[in-house]
Order: sequence, then structure tokens, then C-alpha cells
Amino acid sequence: MAVLGWLSGALTADAQQLSVKTNLMSDAVTVPSLGAEYAVSDRWTVALDASWMPVRQSSGHYMRQLKLQPEAHYWLRAPFTGPFVGPALGYRLYNFAGIPLLKTRGTRTQGYLLSAGVTAGWHFTLSDRWGLEPALTVGYAYTSYRRYDAPDSRQVTRRWYVHYFGPTSLQLNLVYMIK
Repeated sequence: MAVLGWLSGALTADAQQLSVKTNLMSDAVTVPSLGAEYAVSDRWTVALDASWMPVRQSSGHYMRQLKLQPEAHYWLRAPFTGPFVGPALGYRLYNFAGIPLLKTRGTRTQGYLLSAGVTAGWHFTLSDRWGLEPALTVGYAYTSYRRYDAPDSRQVTRRWYVHYFGPTSLQLNLVYMIK
């Protein structure tokens, strides 16, 4: 309780802000997303973004996934105003089948991805309550997956892992401020 008292005392009246957001890029490919961000000081916020596509669109092609991405943002001005930068972690579970762009036509790919990096972005204020935040995360990612010879098969044809350095997340968040 002492920590909560200290935390609430450390917040100024202007910094006590909470926002909810959705990633329009994720929503555009029919993967619902929701996030929340809370100001913990006059320059720092903590955020958690999640997206989840639990359903199969059809037996031959589908894109199921779960993504969690916690972040901390250091604001160069004040929270939810202008530029920010900060560390980000990512965890994704995925199961794709029959998607030509992902090279899974006639096959299925299932695995997970772990990432760590730095997010940079900018909050554009649209009104008192609404904002838009483009953000890019760059860092390291590790993925381990299994490839199956057909969308409904349980026969593994390939096991693989990949180390990757570069962009790991691109977001265009529509933000609603709760004051």
C-alpha cells in the first residue's frame, strides 16, 4: 500500500491520465486490437497492447494469432503530447494456413515469436479526447515454428527458428483519452 501511496503522490494532477487505443493497421487486416496506457509520472507512461484473432475463417485458409506487447514510453514533452521513445517487449503465438502473402498456400505454419526493442512514435492530438499515434519498434526477434504439409495436418514437415534484427512492430493507434 505504501508503494501505491507513493505512486499516486508522485503523479501530478495533469499527469493522471489513462488512454485506451486500437491499432488501426491490425484492425484493417481483421485482427481486433485493444491497448491501454497510463501516465506514471510527468514524463513516463506504461502501455500494454493486445490483439487476438481466435477464429478460423475457413478450413483451407486462416490467420489465428495472439499478441501481447508491453511498453514504457518516455515523453520528450508531457505524456500524450508529441514525441516518445521507450523499451518494448513482444510475445506472439500464431497459426497461419493458406495465405499466399505469408507463403502458406496449401500448408500450415504454427509457432511463437519473442521480441525486444525500442519504440519511437508521436502523439498527434485530434481533439480533447482523441489522438493518433504512429509508432515503430525496432529491435531483435526470435521465432520458432513448425510447418505442416496441409492446413489440417498434424504431420510436421519442417521445424525452424529464425533470429532477426530490424523492425518488429508498426502501429497506427487511434487513441481515446480518459482523464
